[in-house]
Amino acid sequence: MKSYEELSHVLLVKKAQKGSHEALSTLIGQHRRKMLQWANKIVRNSTKAEDIVQDALIQTLRHIGSLEDPEKFLPWLKSIVRNQSLMALRSPGVRRESLVEDKSLDEIRSTFHHNDTDEAFTYTLGSQVLSEVEASIERLGKRERVVIRSHVLEGLSISETAKKLGIKSGSVYTALSRARTKLTNFRFEDELETYISSRRRRGKPYTGGSFHTQYHRYAGAYDTLSSMILIAAGSLGFRKMSLTDVFAATGHAFRFHAANDLGISGPYSYDWTSSVLSGMDNLGLSAKIHGSPRYQLKQPDELTACMEDMYQALEDGIPVISWGLNNAEFGLITGFNDDTKSWVILDTSTSGKKLPYNKLSRNQQPMEWFVVIPQKQRFNGHRRNLIAQILLQAVKNIHGNDMTEASFSVSGTSAYRKWIDSFNRQQSIEPLSVAYNLAVARESRLHSSMYLQKLLSNNIQGDRTLPESSLSAIAHSALLFDRISEKMETITRLFPLPFGADPTAPGPADHSAQLLCRASEEEIEAANALEEAALLLNRKKT
Repeated sequence: MKSYEELSHVLLVKKAQKGSHEALSTLIGQHRRKMLQWANKIVRNSTKAEDIVQDALIQTLRHIGSLEDPEKFLPWLKSIVRNQSLMALRSPGVRRESLVEDKSLDEIRSTFHHNDTDEAFTYTLGSQVLSEVEASIERLGKRERVVIRSHVLEGLSISETAKKLGIKSGSVYTALSRARTKLTNFRFEDELETYISSRRRRGKPYTGGSFHTQYHRYAGAYDTLSSMILIAAGSLGFRKMSLTDVFAATGHAFRFHAANDLGISGPYSYDWTSSVLSGMDNLGLSAKIHGSPRYQLKQPDELTACMEDMYQALEDGIPVISWGLNNAEFGLITGFNDDTKSWVILDTSTSGKKLPYNKLSRNQQPMEWFVVIPQKQRFNGHRRNLIAQILLQAVKNIHGNDMTEASFSVSGTSAYRKWIDSFNRQQSIEPLSVAYNLAVARESRLHSSMYLQKLLSNNIQGDRTLPESSLSAIAHSALLFDRISEKMETITRLFPLPFGADPTAPGPADHSAQLLCRASEEEIEAANALEEAALLLNRKKT
């Protein structure tokens, strides 16, 4: 016998039409993500798309018994989502905080009565789903319950709901927002409870992890992604790897990013996925990634799919890298406990702290879903080609050609120009943001200088990886980055962490603008030298 997950959607539809709750549940589970994509493509709003899908599921429960051709299930389902989406776009006034259709539960339940025995399952299943909705609503606070019942179930407007309950419209919005958050949390909690129960039935361990992992000083960096990659690499046996190696391999040694508002998020405004994948590959590692920058975790099944990979890594003693565990930075998940339903986490500010399973990537605002499962791989590339690859990536970063989304930030020479212009105009910016951005830039240039010096030093000590023809270009770029690092250090003394300094003060601002101008010119010259060195490294031996 095949499991329901192995059946085609045609067979699942036929079984669902004959009353199989599990078949319909499987259909919904298989296609819910598609439904969200269809809805979001029309309304361009992920929150509204979630509402639309919830409404569409009610329509599916009602009418699947009337679907004559099971082969046309997907087009039929898509048409339901499309109609619901268009209705949402046409809805005047304030967007409704819809959980189900704008009718009372009793009214909806009454629509599930059918005389046709082939459709009898609809009443049973519909009642079950609506009972679950009712149960979730009962878990809310008193005000949230009455607001949900009035606005969503009775179909009253925001102002009508406020008048009926004798409260302000703002209080209705607040109650609806809190209810949405709580109901989402309930959904994650319930799904995770089911998932953990299935793990126990499969005899999986309740606890596990690399509990001896620590945040050492040698891994300390403002660039916390590099720090966490270094620690994870150590757990995979790469004990001799240095922080400078990671900075160079990921391209972070040559990055300079700035948010459009020159805010504190600037240093993290790059493509994390590309940086991790290429950096891990350069280091002889690989990685499986869940999520992406600025992607919000919406569905519990996304989390449970990721957890399967996380459990395996942790049981093997490999920590998992994730964003936003305790602060808005990268950290490590070093263990798990199914009894307490919590992860053991570590970052620059905490070690051994517990984080509830359902709060993973839902703990910080904005909620960004990004998890890296490090893996070891056999390195097959030639070291000379690897170095050339790193140098060519450095050239791209210096010129700002590594950007994938330029709408909210700039990179490379454009980032230099943005900061130079800001200092020339003596722009008023949060002092901490100025100090932090410049400290990150100074750190990266220090590692770029150290990496290039290391290449030259290894060659002197007998490592003949670098051809003689490339040494002059690498030495020239190393000298330039050493000068750039010194200029950045001077600027960071003018705007020191943690409190920074006033960027509108003419003296420090003018001096910093001049230093950045020179550093930018030297960096373009260094990029030309690095490109020349990379071409010589890639040239075949004669």
